[in-house]
Amino acid sequence: MQYVVYRNNGNSKAYPFLLDVQSDIIDELHTRLVIPLYPLKWLANPPARRLTPIINIENDDYLVMTHEMASVRLSQMGDEVLDARPHRQSIKNALDFIFDGF
Repeated sequence: MQYVVYRNNGNSKAYPFLLDVQSDIIDELHTRLVIPLYPLKWLANPPARRLTPIINIENDDYLVMTHEMASVRLSQMGDEVLDARPHRQSIKNALDFIFDGF
């Protein structure tokens, strides 16, 4: 479901959560377009704020790694963790920035 954060059932320990950004109208595929979330506490350098908004999940801050967006199989998406619709505008701004430069 668009703008919902899911646990990552894949092998990547660096990205424990996936943010679904694909429109719900497109439901015939066996994949979803997601943005991986990376723990802010693991980051060595300051984040690119406009490109990587921050979402708090389970009392920890995570970077929305817009520039690492990917398509994943539905089986890789675990349990729903968070409704990220309150962050919709900052996520859309990051997507606009990566695609259109503004």
